[in-house]
Amino acid sequence: MKPIPTLILPAIPLLPLASFLLLSLLGRHLPRRGDWLALLTGTASFAAAVTVFVQVWPDQEQYIQVEWFQLTSYIFRLGLWADRYSALMCLLVTFVSLLVQIYSVGYMKGQPRYSQYFAYLGLFTSAMLGIVLADNLFLLYGCWELVGLSSYLLIGFRVTNPAAARGSRNAFFINRIGDAGFLIALLMILGLFGSSDLRFLTREALLPLNTSWSLVFGLGLLCGTIAKSAQFPLQIWLPGAMAGPTPVSALIHAATMVAAGVYLLVRLFPLLDNTILNLAAGIGTVTLFMGAVAALFQTDIKRLLAFSTVSQLGYMVMAVGIGAPGAAMFHLVTHAFFKAGLFLCAGSVIHALHQAGHQTHIHFDAQDMRLMGGLRRKMPVTFLCFTICGLALAGVPLFSGFLSKDAILAASLGWAAGAAGGLAYLVPLLGFLSALLTACYVGRQLVLVFRDKFRLNEPAVYAVVDESPIIMLAPVILLSLLSLFFVFSVNPLNTGWLYQTLATGEPESHGWHARAVSISISLAAGGLLITYFFVNRSLFFIPTPLRELSRRNWYLDDAFRLVVILPGKLGARIVRQLDSKVLDAVVGTVGMCVVVLAHMTAWFDRFVVDGAVRLAALAAGRIGMTVRAGSGQVQTYVAAAVLTFIALLVWLVVSGVG
Repeated sequence: MKPIPTLILPAIPLLPLASFLLLSLLGRHLPRRGDWLALLTGTASFAAAVTVFVQVWPDQEQYIQVEWFQLTSYIFRLGLWADRYSALMCLLVTFVSLLVQIYSVGYMKGQPRYSQYFAYLGLFTSAMLGIVLADNLFLLYGCWELVGLSSYLLIGFRVTNPAAARGSRNAFFINRIGDAGFLIALLMILGLFGSSDLRFLTREALLPLNTSWSLVFGLGLLCGTIAKSAQFPLQIWLPGAMAGPTPVSALIHAATMVAAGVYLLVRLFPLLDNTILNLAAGIGTVTLFMGAVAALFQTDIKRLLAFSTVSQLGYMVMAVGIGAPGAAMFHLVTHAFFKAGLFLCAGSVIHALHQAGHQTHIHFDAQDMRLMGGLRRKMPVTFLCFTICGLALAGVPLFSGFLSKDAILAASLGWAAGAAGGLAYLVPLLGFLSALLTACYVGRQLVLVFRDKFRLNEPAVYAVVDESPIIMLAPVILLSLLSLFFVFSVNPLNTGWLYQTLATGEPESHGWHARAVSISISLAAGGLLITYFFVNRSLFFIPTPLRELSRRNWYLDDAFRLVVILPGKLGARIVRQLDSKVLDAVVGTVGMCVVVLAHMTAWFDRFVVDGAVRLAALAAGRIGMTVRAGSGQVQTYVAAAVLTFIALLVWLVVSGVG
């Protein structure tokens, strides 16, 4: 294990936390409302993450641990642990967070509560870094909850916007469902293994796999992932989170909140038994297909990307379920770059249209793709970056998304071939079908936003649309460059160095790689061509009868209502009846019995206990008065004593004889 300066590792999460504290207290009084402080601490945290990554990658470790508190014989320790997974995640989180903060300087300029916005970004980043560096489940869970709180603050940052308030509430409360399952799993793991230390649990513990106990705590861990990473049936909160500022959406969807659930499964992969893994594969497969179908019907530029994130997270959860956590982590990394780039490009489009509407005093929905078009001529840099990141999302060769998605699809083919039963082939089948749909909705979005003519019937708006400032373009350009294949592999058709390191020890899928590559290329090209011709021929989205379905998203809303809302309402009704008919009757009967018993106790105390005391006092008084009324002569007292003694002696003799 390599030596590490004491302050480097804790500095990674503590610097953004310090930014949050300072900006919350002093931000309004600092120059530029303190945005420079957020950038400074973000840069320093990223530099510390780079230092740790260089020292750790690929096979070294670093950790710091101190005693926290003791409960009976168990000692709780607080520590940070950096291995290949956590060091890579630290690098990813700090880098994307820094780019989002730089972008936000331009995007959020002039908006109210400017300093508080950067403070919340610092808290959000610090909490996520705490999750990836925590060396025990209790610290991880605390940071897990802190991520939920900070996401609530950021999604609902625009407090006057009802949609933002509703989205933040939904995100907060739906995630509490998963957090309850995670907490139950945590307590069960502590009880079963006597430790919450992640290094011990994932390497040294004698794991009771494929038992009822491992099934229960595995379900708890999976429940936490389903909520945090927006998997079916708890995916409904993520599209509503789009009401927050666009840079926040980029951070949530790329490298922080939704990535936490996948990271949890990867980190605790050795604790998951086969039943849980199969369930994860099924849930991920259903989610990736439903998310892709939903994205195909969206008209809002950000909601389309939100459903796309749901689908791509489904790929990652599916990868963990089929025994390929390295592929899941690889896709998490590539997805972070191109999805952050897509959201920031969408933010540039929205920002430019908002500015144009403000200048011309024309009000319209700047996020509705049906009102866009022709923006490639007005925003050429944004168009180029959006195209690069979009093609990476679509899984086109020469882009990073092709490499990571191909790794998952090849692993799914190998898993299905080795699994018993033909139903296993539904996993790769829906995976490939979703890849086709991904290419379709990416192509559709590119055509609607950037090609053809501007469809808003206000030429004055289009005339003043302009490219975003350089402080917003620089992060987008960098993210688009990181979405190209050469960052991860020399060969554009091979997975490359990062995947080979992350997938060490996993089953080989080389035999399926060529098939996955050929199928993926065909589907990506076919999806883009189909969408180009359909959208370009004024078949605007999908035939008219399906437009209502696109607005309602019935397959998601009704499924969520059937699986979550209806059972919840039924359970609430049963509990209410139980409370009013049974519990209230029991409580009323018990209360009446207590009142009767209290009255009986009061009577007994007043007439028996108090009466006995008063009787004894009265008798003692009477005896005293009688004795005091004597003659006072000594011979009288002696005679009385002798007579009393004789009487006592007679009584003893008689009683002894009896």
